[in-house]
Amino acid sequence: MSKIAKASANKKHNVPDFRIVGKTTPDIVKKINQLVIEKKANDVISIIDYINNRLSTKITNVSVDTWSDGFTTEWKRNPDYSTPICAVFLVSKGSVVIEVDKREYNVGQGELCFVNEWSNHRLINRSVGELTMLLAQFVWNKEENE
Repeated sequence: MSKIAKASANKKHNVPDFRIVGKTTPDIVKKINQLVIEKKANDVISIIDYINNRLSTKITNVSVDTWSDGFTTEWKRNPDYSTPICAVFLVSKGSVVIEVDKREYNVGQGELCFVNEWSNHRLINRSVGELTMLLAQFVWNKEENE
C-alpha cells in the first residue's frame, strides 16, 4: 500500500525523490566548516539565507555535523503523505553516498542536494578522513520549488 500512496502523493505534489541543486560557493563551504570550530551568528544567518535562496524556500531544523569514521545509517522514510518534506544535505568536507530507493548518488564537497523524505533513504560515508555536512529540512511547494 505504501508504494501506491507514495506514487499518488508524488503525483499530487510533483516532488522528485532526489535532486542535486548544484555547487555552492567556496565561501559558504568555508563558513560551514568554521561552524564546527566556532559558531558565528552572522555566518549561520548568511548560510541559511544562501540555501533558502538556492531552494526558493525556507529551511528548518538546521544542523552541522562532522564524522571521522565511516558509517551507514539506518533506512529512513516518512510515512506521512500529507506534507511533502525534503531533507537537505550540503557536504562541506569529504563526500557521502546518499542511497535513495536502492539508487546510489555520490555527493561531493560543496554540493547541495535534497531527498524526498517519502523515499527510503540512507547515508553511507565511505570516505577516508572527515565528513562535514549541513543537514536541514524544507516543505516542498510545487509552485515554488520546481
